[in-house]
Amino acid sequence: MIYGKNREVVESARRSVLKKWRVRCAVVAASLEEAGQELFTFLSFPPSQWKGLRTTNALERINAEFRRRTKTQASLPNEDAVVLLLFGLLRTGQIRLRRFDGWKEVPAMPLLTERQAA
Repeated sequence: MIYGKNREVVESARRSVLKKWRVRCAVVAASLEEAGQELFTFLSFPPSQWKGLRTTNALERINAEFRRRTKTQASLPNEDAVVLLLFGLLRTGQIRLRRFDGWKEVPAMPLLTERQAA
């Protein structure tokens, strides 16, 4: 379903899957219907960004590195330690994040004024 070229193809595939699984396993169809449009949030973004939004590879990579680093410890002492670990891994190049496809199409975020930031 998620690999459709446009919204119409994705919706058509979704209807087809629902039709098939209502007969085979109603629980699967109910779960898909319950998730609703949240499964297809990526459709509200430009198509060039869909690939990066559909996958969780970057998050899985960061989580795997955190698990590897903290395996010898029971937990990190506080939130600051987590942030330091993340940025330390990024700074040393042990985790490399790539730009996602379509990044030039993302609208620029307006800078916060001092009043808004406070």
